[in-house]
Formats: sequence, C-alpha cells, structure tokens
Amino acid sequence: MEEIEEIIISMLAIVVAFSIANWGFGVFFQSDFFLRAIVLMFTVGVGFISHELGHKYAAERFGSASRFMMWPQGLVFMLLLAPLGFIFAAPGAVYIFKRMSKRENGIVSLTGPLVNMLLFLFFATVLLGSAAMGVQLSGIVATICAIGMQINALLAVFNLLPLFILDGAKVFAWDWRIWATAFVLGVVMMFSAGALVAL
Repeated sequence: MEEIEEIIISMLAIVVAFSIANWGFGVFFQSDFFLRAIVLMFTVGVGFISHELGHKYAAERFGSASRFMMWPQGLVFMLLLAPLGFIFAAPGAVYIFKRMSKRENGIVSLTGPLVNMLLFLFFATVLLGSAAMGVQLSGIVATICAIGMQINALLAVFNLLPLFILDGAKVFAWDWRIWATAFVLGVVMMFSAGALVAL
C-alpha cells in the first residue's frame, strides 16, 4: 500500500474513532454527522498526521529515509476502545531507516510537538484575529479553531511527556533544558486554549 493511502486511511480511522468515543454509534445516522466529521478531520486528523509528517521531514533533513506506515493492530485497538469512550490514537507512525545520534533523535522527536504548537498558533491567530477585526466567523470555522487549539495543545503536551517511547523521553535524553522549555510552553498553550474557548 502506498504511503499516501495509509495516511488517508489513518485519518479516516481517527475521525471514526473520535466520533464513536464522543457521540456513540448513533452519530453516523444523524443529519449533522458530515459537519462533525469535517470538524474532526481538520482538528484531530490534521493534528495527528501533521505531527507524524513533522517527524518525517526532520528525519529526511538529516539524510534518513523515512516513511509513514499504518499500524493495523493499533488501528483495530483504537476502534475497539472507542465505544468505551477511550481513544488510543496510534493508527500509525513514521519509521526512520537510519541510526541517529542522540542530538539528531532529539531534534526529530521534538519536531512533531512543535508542529502541533504551530497549528495551535494558527488556529488561535484566526480566532483572535477575526475577533480583533470585528469579523464574524461561521459556526463551523469557529468550532474548528476552538477544537483545533485544544487538540493540538493536548497532542504537544502528551507527546512531550518523558515516558517510554513518547517523543518527550528522547528530547529529555538529548537536552533536558530544551525539553523543559518545550513542555512548559505546551502546558501554557493547553491552559490558554481552555481560557480562549471560554471567552
């Protein structure tokens, strides 16, 4: 299967899993399901895939071949847990085909969360910029921006946890000061997202 096909399948699987986890199977028969799917695609789907492609881009900058590969077991596990209201968002990952130094590995690992932070800033800029200019966003655009901020801040913080195989463990092993700076920034974004949505 081609890489782009695996990315598309992974994004669709994430949309289905989040739909079931949040609204149950009945959501697929509701008249507004298409709009909900669009919101999830542009927030959760884009956040996850952009995170992984950030790793891919960084790895290739260091001269390593890399490829996003769907993880069928993780995809099935994600869909099985969704009815319980729990999301295990691991339908795939970027595989790197080169032994890297601690520094290179740290930078590649940091790139994913940084991409999520940039997406947070993008959604926040659209939301705050439109308000500052007196522009009324449509309901779906405002919803995408609000959820996009929250999801991407959460993805950044979660992946920066210095645990097991998460990005944070590799960044921490490379330079704990850079890890601490990125983690604190992510936490600030996460709380800021909640505050901005509440306005």
